[in-house]
Amino acid sequence: MKKTALSAALALICAFASAQGNYQISDEDTYGYFFAHQSAVGAWTAYALSPDAIHFHSLICGNAIMDNAGAPYICRTRDGKGFIMTVADARGGIEIKTSTDLLDWKTPVTGPALSRGTSVRGPQIIWDAQKGSYLLYFSLLDNAVSRYYRIYGCYVDASFKKVSEPVLLADWGSSTIDPDITWLPAENKYCLIAKKDGGSPGFYMSKSTSLTGPWEDPQYIAFEGDDVCTGASVFHVAGQEAWQIGYVDYSSEAYNYRLCKADPAMGRFFAPQNIEGIYGPQQGSFLTLTEAEYKALQDWSDQREGQYLAPDVNNPVFPGLYADPEVLYSQQTGKYYIFPTTDGAYQWHNYDFHCFSSEDFKTWKDEGVILDLRNLSWGKEYAWAPCIIERKEGNSYKYYYYFVANKSIGVAVADKPEGPYTDALGKPMLSQDEINAPNQVIDPDVFQDPKTGKYYLYWGNSYLWMAELADDMISLVPGTIKELIPRNRIGDYHYLEGTYVFERNGLYYFMWSENITRSSYYRVRYLISDSPVEFVRDGQPAKVEDTIVIQQDPSKQIFGTGHHAVINIPGTDEWYIVYHRFTRPEGVKMGLSGGYNREVCIDRMKFNPDGTIIPVKPTL
Repeated sequence: MKKTALSAALALICAFASAQGNYQISDEDTYGYFFAHQSAVGAWTAYALSPDAIHFHSLICGNAIMDNAGAPYICRTRDGKGFIMTVADARGGIEIKTSTDLLDWKTPVTGPALSRGTSVRGPQIIWDAQKGSYLLYFSLLDNAVSRYYRIYGCYVDASFKKVSEPVLLADWGSSTIDPDITWLPAENKYCLIAKKDGGSPGFYMSKSTSLTGPWEDPQYIAFEGDDVCTGASVFHVAGQEAWQIGYVDYSSEAYNYRLCKADPAMGRFFAPQNIEGIYGPQQGSFLTLTEAEYKALQDWSDQREGQYLAPDVNNPVFPGLYADPEVLYSQQTGKYYIFPTTDGAYQWHNYDFHCFSSEDFKTWKDEGVILDLRNLSWGKEYAWAPCIIERKEGNSYKYYYYFVANKSIGVAVADKPEGPYTDALGKPMLSQDEINAPNQVIDPDVFQDPKTGKYYLYWGNSYLWMAELADDMISLVPGTIKELIPRNRIGDYHYLEGTYVFERNGLYYFMWSENITRSSYYRVRYLISDSPVEFVRDGQPAKVEDTIVIQQDPSKQIFGTGHHAVINIPGTDEWYIVYHRFTRPEGVKMGLSGGYNREVCIDRMKFNPDGTIIPVKPTL
């Protein structure tokens, strides 16, 4: 927590015990990050861990570590040998608890004793080197003195046996709640951040050379626009000069917990984003952990997780690590086929493709490797995101399989869905340099327009291009490459990759994945068009639908739902979405590595009478 890496000398001080503020472990000893937070699901404290301070996962599936009336604040004891928790109790007072392992908590003292008619918010504690004691500080509404919350503090000795009477630390003229104080080595000052009512909504900040003040006039921190935020918790990320700040944004949705960065002087706030991988986090606090501490908590959770984790029933549809599924119903065989990316290789350095077949769309058979990049002359790895189309040519069938190798698109051909497939060109069909694309040429999707019979290929990563396929199906019609989403407008379309196009009732559905595949927020968006070659609806530009087709469900420990395909059961209006998710429950625990540890799932997809898609709830 609360430290910066401005210099080696400063890091050396912080490696043992901070000259000011709470005890810190060194960057070298930091293995991961701990988040103790109030749960929006129930009145309890939940724990989460993260390897990188962004991608978290809940311990025991977000269930109660302990019952608490308020949000927990946890820091290390002055000697670094234990931990302190402060939390508001149900009676309007404050509990101070201690622990050696973050699991077994004892309450050496309850205090301060507050008069009737008072209310306490957000108690925290910090070591005051000048006083040789801990300062317990909090927001207090004392009806006998003031009609709004003000910031008070009292001192607690190192034995946690004596607590002084509260004294006023700061009065900002209107209710000020949930204070967080951090020692800033870059400023040689303390920094106080709190939510203040009145004026612009959000956080205000003040600085002082002493914990007991005087504090500077509060300054408004404008980094979340008009959103109302509270519960700031500032901590340090190993190897970074910038601070990380966690907080609750309750302007739009109850579960919106955010993280942003701030410069060493706490003068500039930037890069806000949602926290990853947690179900219903609310106000809490963060700690850096050693490897032993991190693994002890993880082991404790893993031993108990089975009590809370609902089992898989229908998903994943076949065992193993696979992703980016393409799906096909074959007229030739009367079977269904899934063509996924083989997953599990570090940083997606995979090289082979499998095919799975099913007669009933429920039981799947692994047909084995249908294409191995090591047998190609031009692309040996990064075997990603294939797509396929069946084409009847005379009395026989041909299968054109478009795949990614070395971040370019190739094409292979076979006489049966399960192959074997032969590289049709001996070189890439499309490469970034060849077509001057703005980014890597990946994630192909092939589509035949039932109205015209024409075939189209779509592709892109942070851009979306398309072209008409020539009659040979292994080349493009000259001059037909077209830009559908330019790179500078991906934000307008919530677009990243994984395009899929299909037609239903005369309408064309353009679907894709939003956010990066490493993110628990990886999810599917779409728009509806009157054309397969442009975004147009009733003569006007087609807009992205507000509905998210499928997304994470942290209550089920389902994360990273995206890069999908869609299939219509022949002769019906029954539709299914085939997609990948982080392998459950291990994937979300892996941080960024969850993005190449995924599994394939299928769920029913239904439509409203107007043709819009009803949000799909991912199932177990």
